[in-house]
Amino acid sequence: MRRILTGALLVLTAALGAVLAAAPAEAATGTYLRLAHLSPDTPAVDISVTSFTGQTLQLDGVGYGNVSSYRRIEPGTYTIQMRPTGNPDSPPIVSGTLDAGAGGAYTAAALGPRSGLSVRLLADDLTRPPAHSARVRVVQGAQSAGAVAVTWNAAPVLGSVAFGTATGYVDVPTGSGTLGLAPSAGAPVQASVRFDDGGVYSVLVVQGPGGLEAKVETDALGVGDAPVGGVETGLGGTAPSSPGPVVPLAVLAVAGAGAGIALRIRRRVR
Repeated sequence: MRRILTGALLVLTAALGAVLAAAPAEAATGTYLRLAHLSPDTPAVDISVTSFTGQTLQLDGVGYGNVSSYRRIEPGTYTIQMRPTGNPDSPPIVSGTLDAGAGGAYTAAALGPRSGLSVRLLADDLTRPPAHSARVRVVQGAQSAGAVAVTWNAAPVLGSVAFGTATGYVDVPTGSGTLGLAPSAGAPVQASVRFDDGGVYSVLVVQGPGGLEAKVETDALGVGDAPVGGVETGLGGTAPSSPGPVVPLAVLAVAGAGAGIALRIRRRVR
């Protein structure tokens, strides 16, 4: 019996090794999505993201100025819908479609005034910046500010950024310094910020209780091909929290039978 078990384990180990070696390059990178509410006169919303296979991600009570963690998703087409919080049967306030390519990272942002609200799909460039540089973009979600000019340590970084729009990424020198926001309507604002070497950042311009604010979201930090921070489970809750190869269920079944382990597969919806 011992020889039989030893032989079975050797076969299983070889099979797992073959599966892991055959994992595609995309498995090490992943496809990611996060959601943002940047419409100042739109109340809190419940956001659903539904794939054409029927899997759904649900985020409830997302208020203005909030950005979710990245979720790992499968490449494919998704419908994004936002409804008033607590009204799941009401018509969507706004809808959008995402065509997610393998290895891509995306931010789906509700931008603009409620009367002209749209879901803007932003492609997040998580590739590593040049040495001694950080990569920065601006997303303008403050209607009261009008167009906003952005400076880094008093040097112009971007021209006027209109409300409800997002810029492309630009490379800036790293280190601690002063991020300046000069709105066309209202007083300029300065914030002390640190951009780390190799970091990728999104600066969100929002309306705070005391006026204009800059919220700095770290998209990636020195890795270059994966989001920073808490990457959460994908649609349906079955994807791993960090990228990795997919092992066929048939192999897992053999492992469970050979070792006498009962496997439980659980689906969670976040």
